[in-house]
Amino acid sequence: MLTLSEAQWQALQLGEAHQFLTMVADHFLASRPDMLALPGREAVRARMKIAHDFAARLGFTSAPHIIRLMYLGADAPTAFDDPAFARYLLKPGATPEQRLDDLDAIMRHKLKGNR
Repeated sequence: MLTLSEAQWQALQLGEAHQFLTMVADHFLASRPDMLALPGREAVRARMKIAHDFAARLGFTSAPHIIRLMYLGADAPTAFDDPAFARYLLKPGATPEQRLDDLDAIMRHKLKGNR
């Protein structure tokens, strides 16, 4: 049986997180070449890392929801600076993922009404 030290385990997790961030950023940029040109791949990846860290702090466990936050972070990097955003996601009565789903539904409804 393979046994890893704590340092080895942390390095493995860090490598997996790096691969995940890179994969999500590359997928996002494939559909958004405008973002590849400006602000650029590294800036998008940095924004997504902030969103990924935000998701971890708030206790997100669903990969699709984490990816949605990462996409949001790429487009709206200051969203995570607003304490009201985190407060809403952490509001008792629902999981952060459910609250994000609610926000997504509201935004889709608002956008649909403005067409």
